[in-house]
Amino acid sequence: MPLRSIENLLAEHREVEKVLADLEGLLDDFLTNAEVPDSSKQALRDIADFLARGLILHIKKEDDGLFPALEKFLPRGAGPLAVMLEEHREITQLYLGLRDGVAGLDQSRATSAPSAVRIRDNGRPLIHLLRAHLSKEERILFPFAEGHLSEEDDRRILEKYDEIVAHLPAGEQTRQ
Repeated sequence: MPLRSIENLLAEHREVEKVLADLEGLLDDFLTNAEVPDSSKQALRDIADFLARGLILHIKKEDDGLFPALEKFLPRGAGPLAVMLEEHREITQLYLGLRDGVAGLDQSRATSAPSAVRIRDNGRPLIHLLRAHLSKEERILFPFAEGHLSEEDDRRILEKYDEIVAHLPAGEQTRQ
């Protein structure tokens, strides 16, 4: 039985995948260049902005909405949930490094070389980890959830998602 809570997360996965493809293209553009081209700077800012809202919100929905419901069947401290939680921490750290590199583009008018290095050093691993992570969720965790969670569980998870979105800072709710 398809769960609306899982369909919601899958739709968000598709959005993340589009942004990862855009990021990958931008990284390819300045991979051998020590500078970030001016044409890429705004696109990188847009990607960092999306990740700040969309990806971090998505992680929060899973950590605080879906995963607690799955704890009836899977331990949080071991197995698939532990792996997903650890990867969420790694993804967040890589995102923060990327964000700091993008922020450095505005602070360093003379040269963007240090920011380019930081963006590349965090962007590439972020892309690879996120793609593998999304695949694991879709191949393992989400089918497990759909096989074990009830319609009532799904309703509660969706309510939790709504609660998470409702507690976003002012202005962020309209963008979700």
